[in-house]
Amino acid sequence: MQLAINDISPSHHTLGTLNGIALTLGSAVQTVMPPLMTSIFAFGVSHQILHGHLAWIVMILVSGTIIPALFWFPRKADGILKENED
Repeated sequence: MQLAINDISPSHHTLGTLNGIALTLGSAVQTVMPPLMTSIFAFGVSHQILHGHLAWIVMILVSGTIIPALFWFPRKADGILKENED
C-alpha cells in the first residue's frame, strides 16, 4: 500500500496526508477484523454452518475484494514510468 501511495501522490505536500489516511484506515481494519472474525468463527462452529468453516469462507470472500480494487488504481501506481517521464 505504501508503494502505491508513493507512486500516485500528486505532490510531496499531499503525500503526508495520504499516508496518514492510509495508516488510519489500516489501523482501523486491524482493530476491527480480529474480533469480528473471532465472532464469526464462534458462531459458525456453534451452529455448525458449513461444518464450522464459515469463517474461512468469509475470509476468502473479503480477501477476494482486493483484486477488483486493484483495477481502480491509476496506471501510475504500477510503478513503471515511461522513458520520457521522470
